[in-house]
Amino acid sequence: MHLLFLLRLQHVELPAEIVRPEEIKHVSVLKATGLVEAEIAPAIDPSGKFNMARTAIVTAITEDGIAEIMKLRTERMRPATTWRAVRRRRKQCIRCGAPHQPNAPVCSCCPAPESESGAPI
Repeated sequence: MHLLFLLRLQHVELPAEIVRPEEIKHVSVLKATGLVEAEIAPAIDPSGKFNMARTAIVTAITEDGIAEIMKLRTERMRPATTWRAVRRRRKQCIRCGAPHQPNAPVCSCCPAPESESGAPI
């Protein structure tokens, strides 16, 4: 989820103020991993109690962040391409619709077609 938020950030004008709590968590993780530069209010108040930050300001996507975006783009394209290739290779029997090996006209569950003379082909 954090990386999907990083993908969204590339389409936002920076610096961007983030106010939704779940998005602030994403910014916090992305900042900790060095993928973005951001200013987040301290999580500990002066009395020592933990407070969830109310805002974060993302100032930039780092070089590592840009590299991660490029990696995500190529990975996101690969499964779709692979899935299309698998669907193309998966043929079905012309008689019963069951999957079978490429270049075989029928599957093993169907009887072999007979020639006009009545002898099997």
